[in-house]
Amino acid sequence: MQTVNLPTDLLRTFVTVIEVQNFTRAADLLGRSQPAVSLQIKRLENLVGYKLIHQKGRSMHVSEKGEALAMHARQILHINDLALGLFDRYDNTGQLRIGLPLDYGVRLLQRELTGLMKENETLGLNIQCELSATLYEALLRDEVDIIVALYQGGDPQYLVRHWTEQPFWVGSDTIRPDTFNDLPLVAHPAGCVYRQRMADSLKSVQRGWNVVFSSPSIEAIQQAVQDGLGFSCLTSPTSQKGLRRSAPQDGLPPLEPLRIGLFYRQTRLGSWGNLVADCLTSAIEDGLKKVSN
Repeated sequence: MQTVNLPTDLLRTFVTVIEVQNFTRAADLLGRSQPAVSLQIKRLENLVGYKLIHQKGRSMHVSEKGEALAMHARQILHINDLALGLFDRYDNTGQLRIGLPLDYGVRLLQRELTGLMKENETLGLNIQCELSATLYEALLRDEVDIIVALYQGGDPQYLVRHWTEQPFWVGSDTIRPDTFNDLPLVAHPAGCVYRQRMADSLKSVQRGWNVVFSSPSIEAIQQAVQDGLGFSCLTSPTSQKGLRRSAPQDGLPPLEPLRIGLFYRQTRLGSWGNLVADCLTSAIEDGLKKVSN
């Protein structure tokens, strides 16, 4: 069977078109004519043997196969652009807008990005920390360029890489779950994936709960649990000394795994974006390796 190679120029055109949702705008960004862009999309569709984009009037719809290809295309372009970065092709124009989740490893990710900025003085980053759902909404509105965020499932738009991690119940040594009819919960505000995991888990065993403390700050959540206000759901990057991990004999129901995603708009990365995405990827994977070891 003959191997089919996917040219990076066709993949870049494809990703650009679906991100800006317009052939003419994509042509402007790529420095090509609109007919040339349309021809490249047709060439790519002929190569893969599937329709990738359906256009009806001004409305554009990406097919299921197209959405799947987009995730791989961003990964291929990421490796291509990282390779070019070895030859001093970085510039210092503009700033990258980075979104980090309040509810997953924010200290680790922030520390790695700070180190990257110190090593590259011309790298400009604007970093904001929010709940994962808020970050994803900001990405859809083109208010951020790269985010790390928890997500519920499927393959959301702009997803490039994904990982899973197992959350666990935590509490303090001063309280036990079996002493409460309604379990007191310490949680981030509504919309947090951690909070939803706890609610779904308790619903599955028909156990009542009550949110006794809520804060967007992970430090406040950790302190509230340490103080014995209630129980919460954390992962290894957000756990710390003084928090007791719940044991099976505590009787708390299991929690569904978390999905962590790296999302970005390829058209917004610029010459530094792939370096930042690679830094975030390495930080997450190194953290997961430490957990497994």
